[in-house]
Amino acid sequence: MNVYVAGAFYKEVVKERFGVPYKDVILEVLKKALEDAEVSADDLDGMVFTPPVLGSIGINYFMHAHHMGHYLGKELKTEVMVENGGSTAALAIRYGMLEIISGRCNLVAVIGIDERSDRPLESMDFNHFIYSVAMSQVNLYGPYDALYGIGAPIPYYAMAGQRYMYEHKVSRDDLNYVAVRLRENASRNPKALLRELITPDDVTRSKEICPPLYLYDCSVFASGAACVILSSERFEKSRGNRRRRVQIRGYGEYHTPTSFLPSQFEYSGYKSKAVSKAAQEAFESAGVGRSDIDVAEIYGVFSTTELTILEDIGFFDEGKSVYAFKEGKVGIDSSLYVDPTGGRIAFGHPAGATPLIEFAEVVRQLRGEAGEAQKKGKCDLGLVQAEHGMLNGAVVFILEGKG
Repeated sequence: MNVYVAGAFYKEVVKERFGVPYKDVILEVLKKALEDAEVSADDLDGMVFTPPVLGSIGINYFMHAHHMGHYLGKELKTEVMVENGGSTAALAIRYGMLEIISGRCNLVAVIGIDERSDRPLESMDFNHFIYSVAMSQVNLYGPYDALYGIGAPIPYYAMAGQRYMYEHKVSRDDLNYVAVRLRENASRNPKALLRELITPDDVTRSKEICPPLYLYDCSVFASGAACVILSSERFEKSRGNRRRRVQIRGYGEYHTPTSFLPSQFEYSGYKSKAVSKAAQEAFESAGVGRSDIDVAEIYGVFSTTELTILEDIGFFDEGKSVYAFKEGKVGIDSSLYVDPTGGRIAFGHPAGATPLIEFAEVVRQLRGEAGEAQKKGKCDLGLVQAEHGMLNGAVVFILEGKG
């Protein structure tokens, strides 16, 4: 594909709002990524944005990309905002890739941000609640499920998790190890939200959210931001050798005709055709196999989806990934290092920025610049996966460190 990653940076996540205007946060991560890339803002000829708040209620970010271009004072060949649920930031990267592959741009900044709202629902008047909250839920979850008051996707993931555990005889005690291992990873990442180590028993001592999911099985919505600078081969050659380069070697994407829980045809529960199809395309385009991957960041927003995504990608047989977590075979000194950030469960989940954070972390790993969190041994190939909805669509990147 001849698309490289010149720079990458992600900000530490926080549970509350940033405390400064979101435009200042965007400027901060852009500056840090430009510094990492050792390039000037004058070199940029394209910028791709995510919405400042993914799935915002009653907040209008019409022409956000245009306003950011004005704020940053940049004339650009490409200036656009991308949105499609949880895969938003991954598809923003894809847009930047295409601009470089087409030859239009040589250096594109992709910026993702998500800031939690602190506006309580009870502060809204009734009309605003109906049109900004209730109608947005109908749009998101569909006319059938929305009538039952679905306000979050947790019940869907919980039902899928129940079915997965039943069919593959995964015990609750075994499932506890997913959160335990991800906390171990997060403990080495100063930007992670939940860095305190836990025991398996701590998971089921936490609050029960929706069976079989407990609080420690669930990702934590948070505020976060990241920026990745993509570059062309021509641009990289003009700079000479600096340090280990990272190239986007493979890409895959697939979407099923569903929103969340499909009502029009049989639903398998936990298997994701989108993830398996996107992964297959990515591996074929990269010309590598599953066993070649050294580090992976995946979009596992619950303990059970952490397992099923790894199996849908093909890293483990169905029902077997839980034992890799239990036996500590997905950690820093394993052949496959899963979620060095701490994953969505321990790192935190600013959904609009999450895929960019995953991407930036894999870049750090492939460069050998991850410090205490750096994978032990070989680290040449990495995988990044993102999804939207109830695993209804997926994006998979394969990255390679060179030099």
